[in-house]
Amino acid sequence: MKSPSLSFIVLVLIVLNFCLIHNTSATTENEIIIPQYWINTKIIRTIDISTVVVRENIAIMAKNVHNEPLREYYFPINEKFDVHLSYITVKEKKTLKIYNVEKADFDSFKRIQFYKITFDQDIDPQGKIIFTVSTAFIHMLTPYPAEIPQSGRQNLLFRENLYGNSVYITEQQKTTINYTQKPGVSRDGKKIIYVFDKKKPDDYEELLVHYEFQQALLTIKGARRDFEISHWGNNLAVEEHYNLTHDGAKLKGQFSRLEYQQTVYTHHETTMARDFLLVLPGHASDVYYRDEIGNVSTSRLRKERERTILEFKPRYPLLGGWNYTWYYGYNVPLGEFLKYNHQTGRYIFKVPSFINPFHNAVFDKVQVRIILPEETHTVHKTFFDSKGRYLIVLDKYNVIQEHSSPFLVSYEYDTIELLRKPLVASTFFFCGFLLSMVYSRMEFRIGK
Repeated sequence: MKSPSLSFIVLVLIVLNFCLIHNTSATTENEIIIPQYWINTKIIRTIDISTVVVRENIAIMAKNVHNEPLREYYFPINEKFDVHLSYITVKEKKTLKIYNVEKADFDSFKRIQFYKITFDQDIDPQGKIIFTVSTAFIHMLTPYPAEIPQSGRQNLLFRENLYGNSVYITEQQKTTINYTQKPGVSRDGKKIIYVFDKKKPDDYEELLVHYEFQQALLTIKGARRDFEISHWGNNLAVEEHYNLTHDGAKLKGQFSRLEYQQTVYTHHETTMARDFLLVLPGHASDVYYRDEIGNVSTSRLRKERERTILEFKPRYPLLGGWNYTWYYGYNVPLGEFLKYNHQTGRYIFKVPSFINPFHNAVFDKVQVRIILPEETHTVHKTFFDSKGRYLIVLDKYNVIQEHSSPFLVSYEYDTIELLRKPLVASTFFFCGFLLSMVYSRMEFRIGK
């Protein structure tokens, strides 16, 4: 019997490999079909691109066209936008009652992330409900052109689907875009308005808005806030670290210190980031501000009645594509942020999640670390601790100003632990003196 040729074997292997790849891709890609139980009778969509955060507010009047009561509504967001999503909230139009919204399935075929909205009551067949979907995105604006001269004007490019996002048929839609531009340009002031009729779920037309934006596009790649609680010293030590990047149009050519000095007082509308301002608690003390090189002297601290203001300038103005890393810290009386609940016997620690030192800035990541006193748990150690401390770490991504609400940490702490440090210090010094006495009375010589 004649054996198969080498070319035939190679051909069979290629076919088998192709079938395997095709089957694998078919199993990994998952197209999700959303039942058409709703019709959007009217959508009013408002997009605000006047800041570095793109905010979208969508008022939806939805009608139940199913033969059964419904409570769930699906809202799609394209994957390339979903990675930049900062928050999504859904409210009833009149009462502003908040509806539950959660991540649902991911359509790997169309690359769409679905969010499931659950109303607080069933909507009967042919019934209607009016609600608003509010979203915020970061990193949705692109400098165009990508490079400008040192005193040049910056323009941004915004891209989106002109018809918005919906998995249901829309009978009528109105889209309004708010943006910043130079005075005198007439397009209904600072707005662009579109009106559409009858749109299918998959309808797409690219929306491009090119407009002037003479502000810095600041992104904090990473921020870390450390809170160290000390009952013994009745003190809260705060230290914050920032890694800042200017994501605006990059500098074309070389930086000119002479041109900078000539325009620093006359050219107020600039994309440079030249000075920052921090609002600290009124009783903040021992304030310091440093970068990787060391202490920065271009700072000024002033006390007001209910707050402390720290004004500082980096060592150099920040232009597009430039970075700056620094940190600052201070001490504040613990009683301003820590309360004791006599009913539960627990301490409650309350502070804002973060402080945004910039007018226009977004955070890629914010990490908050709370170092609790000793005898809570043995996890984190600091100087002069006889036992460990419990370290709580909170991470948050795509952070904007709306996330600056306070958070609470409660814990139990026995007041007898306040004596631990004095007892440890006393024992240490007593043992040291005892060893010194024993050592001074020992004889180490051989003979007289």
